[in-house]
Amino acid sequence: MQAWQWRYLKWACLILSVGSVVLAAGLMWSHNDAAKLPEKVADTGEAASTRVEKPLIVERKGEKIIWRLKAESAKQHENTMLLATPVLELFTENNEVITVHGDQAWFEPLKRNIHFKGHVNVTYRDWLLVSDALYFDSTHNEVIVPNAFTATGQHTTFKGRGLKANRKTQILYVAHDVWVKDSQAERLGGLQ
Repeated sequence: MQAWQWRYLKWACLILSVGSVVLAAGLMWSHNDAAKLPEKVADTGEAASTRVEKPLIVERKGEKIIWRLKAESAKQHENTMLLATPVLELFTENNEVITVHGDQAWFEPLKRNIHFKGHVNVTYRDWLLVSDALYFDSTHNEVIVPNAFTATGQHTTFKGRGLKANRKTQILYVAHDVWVKDSQAERLGGLQ
């Protein structure tokens, strides 16, 4: 090939390259509006969450069940699960069941603590305890009712504020405003 042919070949390649770049830029510019990504994603104010239907969470020690938590549904958030219509079953050392029902609860999976809110009912043997909040501290094995409560048994009613009950020892402590009424007090020789 002669020198003048090389020169024309170089210019032809250069023109073809520049033309390709101009054509690509033109095509990108003409389709830019259609393929444009939104500058800002709408913020819903909620973190991403996962919904679970009929969750069941069981805490065991060997073969023995310590507690069982179930609900109609759960919504997983960052460090908690929001439970709808939760039921917690606590098992005593004698394998008796203490059942806690509530409108909603927050479960902390890492600490295994459960916070009940709304209308809370606790049943154990022939006792029914009613309150608007309850907290189960899994680390200390305690049920804590921070607000006012009413507990009724077959012949006894007691009210108070700030109840603590140890699941293992079954010892109760009431911090404030204790009121007790025993319908069999006269029969037993006591005063009402």
